[in-house]
Amino acid sequence: MAAQDCIDTVQAAAKAAGRELSIEEMIELQTDLRARIRDLQAADGMLGLEDAALKAADELGNQVKLAAVIEKRNALLNARRRAELVGYIRGTWSDRPDLGLESFLVGTNVSRPGARRSVAAEQKQLSQAYIAGFLNDIEREGLLPFLTRGDLDDDIADALWRLGTDRPLDGIGQQAQAIAKVMQKYQDASRIDANRTGAFIRKLPGYVVRQSHDPYKIERAGFQQWRDDILPLLDERTFDAGDRDGFLLATYNGLVSGVHLKANKPAEASGFKGPRNLANKVSAERVLHFKDGLAWNQYNKAYGTGSLREAFLGGLDRAGESTGLMRRLGTNPESNWEAALDELMTDFKADPEKLRQFQADRRGLLKTRFSEIDGTARIAVNQVGARVAANLRAWQSMAKLGGAVVSAITDLPVAASELRYQGRGMLSSMGDLFSGLLSGRKTDEQREILSTLGVFFDNVRGDVVSKFSADDTLGGKMSRAQQLFFKLNGLTWWTDTMRSTAALMMSHHLAYNRSLDWDQMNPDLQRTLELFGVDSGRWDLLRHSATREADGREYMTTQGVDGIPDGDLSSYLEGQGRTVNDAALDELREELRGQLRSYITDRASYAVIEPDARTRAMMRRGTQPGTVAGELLRFIGQFKAFPVAVLQKSIGRELYGRGYAPGAYGAGFRPGREIVQALRSGRGEKAGFAQLLLWTTIFGYGAMTAKDLLKGREPRDPTDAKTMVAAMLQGGAMGLYGDFLFGEANRFGGGLTQSLSGPTLGLIDGGHDLFTRMRDGDDAAAASFRFAIQNTPFANLFYTRAAMDYLFLYSVQEAMNPGALRRMERRAEKENNQQFLIKPSQTYLDPLGIAR
Repeated sequence: MAAQDCIDTVQAAAKAAGRELSIEEMIELQTDLRARIRDLQAADGMLGLEDAALKAADELGNQVKLAAVIEKRNALLNARRRAELVGYIRGTWSDRPDLGLESFLVGTNVSRPGARRSVAAEQKQLSQAYIAGFLNDIEREGLLPFLTRGDLDDDIADALWRLGTDRPLDGIGQQAQAIAKVMQKYQDASRIDANRTGAFIRKLPGYVVRQSHDPYKIERAGFQQWRDDILPLLDERTFDAGDRDGFLLATYNGLVSGVHLKANKPAEASGFKGPRNLANKVSAERVLHFKDGLAWNQYNKAYGTGSLREAFLGGLDRAGESTGLMRRLGTNPESNWEAALDELMTDFKADPEKLRQFQADRRGLLKTRFSEIDGTARIAVNQVGARVAANLRAWQSMAKLGGAVVSAITDLPVAASELRYQGRGMLSSMGDLFSGLLSGRKTDEQREILSTLGVFFDNVRGDVVSKFSADDTLGGKMSRAQQLFFKLNGLTWWTDTMRSTAALMMSHHLAYNRSLDWDQMNPDLQRTLELFGVDSGRWDLLRHSATREADGREYMTTQGVDGIPDGDLSSYLEGQGRTVNDAALDELREELRGQLRSYITDRASYAVIEPDARTRAMMRRGTQPGTVAGELLRFIGQFKAFPVAVLQKSIGRELYGRGYAPGAYGAGFRPGREIVQALRSGRGEKAGFAQLLLWTTIFGYGAMTAKDLLKGREPRDPTDAKTMVAAMLQGGAMGLYGDFLFGEANRFGGGLTQSLSGPTLGLIDGGHDLFTRMRDGDDAAAASFRFAIQNTPFANLFYTRAAMDYLFLYSVQEAMNPGALRRMERRAEKENNQQFLIKPSQTYLDPLGIAR
């Protein structure tokens, strides 16, 4: 059979599917046909050339038909998502399309339906659902110790490969087999979810986990070394044509560029570009077929971003991001987004001023938001520069945040204020939160409930990825050191406990209210649910779902959604004018699960403040790692993400989240005017803001007092107005700068300039001070010693620093600079009106005999 006859066969299949192949596609088709004929003959030595050609033509013809069907399906999906977006903006945000589009991408505080049901929220709830479910299953089956040990990675990878090729698992330990089966369960779930949104990901034989590629390692090795290392590990089916070097070079360049880190990889599913495109609907890494699981793991150790466990969890995270992006923006997110903006822009043709404003927002604000959700903002331009800069920031975190958990005391009123916003009492919420802290580890039933809601424990995930990791780069070591540091300083435990307690309280609050109709519900809870697109009809569905019981309380979970009768779902769809079929019922169930999970995961990040996509977009301004502007903003922004998030979430929620009416589009944002207008809305803004301010000030003073006692100082005078202002700042978004009201260095060991520029850039000031001292003949020894201690990781843990000071460090400081301790005492008395409870100048020990 001539090659042209094969092409004619496939072309005929394409015409039957409703289109013709282009010249470019026909050229590509010739390459694919030759490769497929070669593979068929290699698999069956008795197969003649003509028979192999006929079989290859039939297979590719069927593939073309399938691709055409997928193209039509995805065209409809994309049109639907685009229409939903445009309709949502025109129907809900016609007066402020900029806020509506920002809400759609990353969420805002404006109290309008769907304002928090953003793309970012969808990505987060999906990623966390996969990871929380996996970790819970592993813990429940008693497999966590075996997973975290790390010595089973080869066996787990081998088991996954064998499961994917239907081969027996003989010779592999029971624990490795069980872990592999749980991994496969969640990989299949994420793949099915992606396919439902428009991707076409087949279950590939021998698939282990989503291959991770560290662009830094690959670039550092160079193409030749990388090629020589990977080539013996690859299966022959990796190569479609004879030019192996050309294929590997193209793959190498793509991996070094970091393009595989973007969340919109399945975007190609929207268009037809020939049969090869169909095989590449998934991320580019999947075209690398390894010989077996052991070969996969060998490559991952050398060029992956960490261990098998890290690659697996990272793959689930990325799968959630990709699927979440497609669920809201279709199979070609960026093109669909731009098309929707083009359509919305026609609304302003008669108003040149608003048109100019819309174009400016499209180039500026909206572009920075989009770069966060599609992953562009995390792709490094210069791999080496980005890695070094990230490690410097991690070093500073470990040197400066030893007492962070002491400042975290103010999380209690912040979390209670969020629960008050949802209709609970402030004092009762603080009481329940405090009880949750005292109770410690959650029960097995509670952890099961949390896993269904997408809430997992950072402590558990950290254990999974940190022990015996295969990643031996400085970045990997620094990441593991940071995980250990935040465990030792107590912040991991605090955050896990506070977040899980708040999530359980919200789930219980929903179950408690399920006896109420929508109109009978507390308006605060009703308003909060509306932010996630829950209306009266959907509430009726949720409130009739089965609840789970634990510790004597009922909880609303996503598992209950599975038991909602089809008839109830059908009635809701009919009331909305939507077609009722099995696919529509499944979609509605998934929407309800997603809305419930988004509500819990999103509002938990308000209760226990976490920077989100909007926070990062505001701080990074759309810049990328490894660029001058990107790294400068990341250095300046270190330690500021939390205060910015408090301003954006807690204070922004109280001001703008109760019915605030934003100013006219194009009038410009004037903070003073907007705040006054918000406080005059009369919907509880003043009371909410006052409650937040009062309680965070009280707890801020508690945090200040705790830190003073740890330093050996007496508490500051609470009747002093300056103390109360500092406590207010300490308890709120400006805690970092509260100490400057007392004229002393901040708690991270630097001055105001250093804090404004970030701790790493602040080192320049410290270095300059040391240079000046040495140049002028001043005693630089004591200053150098102090500088070294302030920048040594793990040296400032709050429970060891005071002991280190009195047992050793004060004696060294006094020896290098006699009288330094007495001067420090006088300065504290003069500037803060404080006395030391235990005077360092009189009580320090001198084990080396150098100071006395």
